[in-house]
Amino acid sequence: MGRRQFLTGVAAAGLALLTGGLLRGKLMPVESASASATPTAQPDKPMAVNIRDFGADPTGKKDSSEAFTRALKFIEDSVSANPAAAAVGDPNRRGRVNLYLPEGSYLVTKPEALMRKSYTTRTVGLTIQGAGRGVTQIVYRNSSAGKYMLYNDDAWMFLTIADIEFVSQNAANNFMYSYSEGGAQNYTFERCLWTGSWNEIFRLEGSNTNSEMTWYHCGFSGAIKRAVYVPAAKGSDQFLNYNFFACQFEVSQGDYLIFEKGGNINVWGGSLIHRDDEKGGTFFKLMNGSHANGVQRFLCIGARFEHRNESSQLIDCGWNDGTVSFISCDMSSQAFRLDPAVHAVFRSANQKMPNIKFQECSLMGKHEFRYSKGSWQAPHNVVYENCEFPQGLAAKDFLVYTAEDGPTGGNAGGQPVVAFRNCRSIGATEETAFFDSDQGYQRSNRAQLTKKLISIKDASGALPARGGQEVFRLPLGAVILNVKFLCTAGAFDGSGPADYWLETSESVPSRIAAVQAASAAQGFRKDEDVFFECGTSARCRLKLRAGPGVEPNRAAYCLVEYIG
Repeated sequence: MGRRQFLTGVAAAGLALLTGGLLRGKLMPVESASASATPTAQPDKPMAVNIRDFGADPTGKKDSSEAFTRALKFIEDSVSANPAAAAVGDPNRRGRVNLYLPEGSYLVTKPEALMRKSYTTRTVGLTIQGAGRGVTQIVYRNSSAGKYMLYNDDAWMFLTIADIEFVSQNAANNFMYSYSEGGAQNYTFERCLWTGSWNEIFRLEGSNTNSEMTWYHCGFSGAIKRAVYVPAAKGSDQFLNYNFFACQFEVSQGDYLIFEKGGNINVWGGSLIHRDDEKGGTFFKLMNGSHANGVQRFLCIGARFEHRNESSQLIDCGWNDGTVSFISCDMSSQAFRLDPAVHAVFRSANQKMPNIKFQECSLMGKHEFRYSKGSWQAPHNVVYENCEFPQGLAAKDFLVYTAEDGPTGGNAGGQPVVAFRNCRSIGATEETAFFDSDQGYQRSNRAQLTKKLISIKDASGALPARGGQEVFRLPLGAVILNVKFLCTAGAFDGSGPADYWLETSESVPSRIAAVQAASAAQGFRKDEDVFFECGTSARCRLKLRAGPGVEPNRAAYCLVEYIG
């Protein structure tokens, strides 16, 4: 059976659920639309079971653990053999009963109340459906350390849990453990909440699958040590394909996604906040150096972040390949109240980094790039494109380079070159408009540089005139390679000479290039190759100046070419 065929069947079952009616806690089908059809008597076995029919207390005053255990046993006992197994070669059994949790608050004090380790039969299909976020609550008051509310031992697959709020007041509590050797996979969590204090929400271990998982419009709040965790020791690079749609991770402290193994992760929209003024955590941890091919891919698009303190981190990445991409993400809201601090770390442990790109993002704080003694042996590729920096930092101030082996123990050639393309500081003016640069190339042993060509004119669109000047800055570390002064003969209909020069803002200015012509109307062309390093603030602050007899010329150009 193909995936599309399977999903078609699931959709049909979902339609039956929607068109049915709840009667005494059992989902009953509606009457047939055909007047001539004669219904056939069916066994009294419901498509869905209501947790209240098993004795659950919706007031939350009594422990409903045993009711959930009875319901779970009923679901397990209702599993049937796959009638199409011979045709499609799929021996996995099929779930035949869904669990419905109507409005109310249900107290659970025992672990494995919603899924248990003792069930090991590989089974496709289980839905646990609530009445809505906040409308249906499960309050988990487990006192057994290291236990989980759900324990999937390589059994259940194609699991859906929806419209339920899970509450814990014990920071040692865990929600779900999933162990897979090729069975457990394909989970969907829709409109669920995890609130209060938790240790781990999801822990994934095993040697295969534990893949194809989706969280849709879910929320995490309170204090959560780890939301989704794949440990290096017992995880696998076979764990792939995780999607988070419009989810909220708004906690006082904690880490959101921690992948020491596995990957291929998509984050679509959502709100991610560390609410505390002192405590924080890391939203994304992509760790453990080397991985299998097809694993190291991370995409975050359209999400909004709030770093309310210096301990709040966007990402800590130790991947050695693949891609890490942030597109149209905003991290600017708290820039007004915090000093710039490091909020993102990328590590090269004697290896290359992944392809890293931030595109159309607003990025507060600083980003740190850590390299080791052997990092020079591999190329790195880091780009910031169309980004804005709300704390007013220049490119060189936004980056922090750190040698893991200490300032004297590392080879500086492993320092990655970081490219800024069409970026700007939020406080940019006409003087500081030029942000684009290739940072770190002066020390990197392999640097692919891009020449930048800029044009300088005044507010009227002309070159400066009558002793005037235009002041602009190039990035610190830039190297000017060429200056051009150009005007086509006959394009300027004024009188007077052409008399322009480019100089620094030093106490004794250094003249970089100049042009003189008796008549600007006859045109001029000066193409001067130079080698000028903008190594200090005064040598970065440049002035395009005009002689006293020069008239405004909109047909002329001053073009400056630089690297760095």
